[in-house]
Amino acid sequence: MGYASQAASTGADTTSTTAAAVTDSPLRIGILDNDALALDSITRMLESQSRRLRRRVTIWSTTSPAYAIQECRMTGNGQDKTEILLIDMALNGVTGPQIASVILSRSPHTVIIGMTSYNLDTYRQAAAHAGIVTLLDKATFGQGLLDTIEKIADEQQTAAEMSPTVNVHGHVTKPLSDIERSIVALSLGALSSKQIGARMGITADTVSSHRRNIKRKLGVATWLEAMDYCRSMHIV
Repeated sequence: MGYASQAASTGADTTSTTAAAVTDSPLRIGILDNDALALDSITRMLESQSRRLRRRVTIWSTTSPAYAIQECRMTGNGQDKTEILLIDMALNGVTGPQIASVILSRSPHTVIIGMTSYNLDTYRQAAAHAGIVTLLDKATFGQGLLDTIEKIADEQQTAAEMSPTVNVHGHVTKPLSDIERSIVALSLGALSSKQIGARMGITADTVSSHRRNIKRKLGVATWLEAMDYCRSMHIV
């Protein structure tokens, strides 16, 4: 798609660190928005509110999709990875879901939160298909944004404390989040994506998105392989 060849916007990238009351492993958050004023406002809001999180927070922000793709790539030793990315749905010439798909194909560890000033239904299906875990309204997401980040951060902290395992293909698997484990459990009960969505209060597209993330984490190609692995490892 050629996004990686774009240059980062001069003067649009900022990095800041906020110390939380309790510092476990650091939490690195990225923000991608083509509107520089909105980007600055969201960054400042997140900096001021992130003190309530129980991890040391580092924030980077940019107007450039290419820069965001690069920043989300995990380094060779696993350090400085971007764990959470906030991404606007309408970027210059491309959409947030398009960029999210590129990022997750290269950096499946990154959890992506979508944001938009438009009606959420405009992007909901495309966002879910791309692997974006949730979509928030910019006009009202103040406290809701931090609640979402806090929940994701807690799940990641729990996952990081669990020992990784290796599947039959020699792939080092990544621990599943609480939501992913719930989807696995319901899937083992022979429920469809639509039925699982109804049980969990999410859409079938969101369930499908979580299933794709589960397959990436387990290093398998099909959902049947994922289910077989979860049964054999007693994951749920």
